[in-house]
This record gives sequence, structure tokens and C-alpha cells, in this order.
Amino acid sequence: MRENIIGQRFNRLIVIEDDGTRSSKGEIKWLCQCDCGNLYHALGYRLRNGRTKSCGCLNEEKKRERFKDLAGTETTNFKIIDRAYSKNQRVWWNCICKHCGKSVILNNNLIGHQTSCGCRRGTSKDYMDSIRDPESRKSTKPTARSSTGVRGVYFNKRKKRYQVFINVDKKPKYLGSYVSLEEAAKIRREAEIEYGYKQEP
Repeated sequence: MRENIIGQRFNRLIVIEDDGTRSSKGEIKWLCQCDCGNLYHALGYRLRNGRTKSCGCLNEEKKRERFKDLAGTETTNFKIIDRAYSKNQRVWWNCICKHCGKSVILNNNLIGHQTSCGCRRGTSKDYMDSIRDPESRKSTKPTARSSTGVRGVYFNKRKKRYQVFINVDKKPKYLGSYVSLEEAAKIRREAEIEYGYKQEP
């Protein structure tokens, strides 16, 4: 039985009619109208399996987006400084991680999906919860859930090191990781003084 997909939508294409031609395997070619206004001839099986989604305008839009100039813009996690290079139809950008200040080179996809340069991997959930508490942002007292007894210092079990953080302008700043708790606590205290934290008695 001959298929009839006239009037059906496949992504951006609406089937108008059988255009009267066939592929070498006898597949019907359909005349379609794209959302952009262009007419396009497509094979039925390519419409059904999603391999043909538009007249070609969708690929052009993705290409423009891929090569969009991001220099000087920011995301939640990165500041994009300038263009580093292009490779395999991807643009790579010089970026600054907003969590630790480290320079890193990322492409558009990584900028949109990575949450840091890698500095936040293994960060404990109780720390991330505590820095979202407005009343605790300038406190030097350890949280009730602190495992080290020093505010902003957390032990990374995977790396077996103490990670140090402090809030600056309501955002967490990574101060590095250290072998001993004493060294990590010293770095945290120095940062508290530098950033004007009120010292608890």
C-alpha cells in the first residue's frame, strides 16, 4: 500500500505533495515546505527517520551559532576573553574560570556544559549548600556539618587533600588544595583577613 504523508510535519518540513519522481530504489520524493519558506524535495524514509529535518536552514543556523563571536561575554561559570583558534569546524576560546580564576581553553559546547575548569570536582555538597546561605557568607564560624572544624575547608576523599574556598562578592573563590589541615586553615585565615571577614572571638 502506497504511503500518504501529505500534510504531516517532520521537524521543520511540512509535506505538500508527491513530486512525481522516485529514487533509484523506488522511494517516493516528496515536495515539502520548510518553516523558513523554502520548498524542498525529500525522500520519505529520510523524513521518517529524522535524517532530513529542514531544507538546510537548520544546519546553517547551527553553523552560525558555532562560529558566533563570544569574546567579552560571560556565562555562569566562565568569562570568555577572546578566540584561541579554530579546529574541525569548532571555535575554541580563551576563558577564565569564575570559581578559581584559572585560564582554560574551551569550545562552545564545553562552555555551555562544563560547570568549572575542573576545580569544583569532588567539592562536598555541604560546602556548596553553605555558600548559598546569605547569612553565612561573611562568617568565619564552621558550619554545623563541617567535617574539618574550619569554615571553608573541606577534605576531598578522592584526592586526599584539603580544599579551601572563600566567598568573594557572593561567589565562591577557590584557594587551592593542601596536604595538611593546618596549612589549609592558615590559607583560609589569611584570605578572611584579605577580604575583610569579621573575625569571630
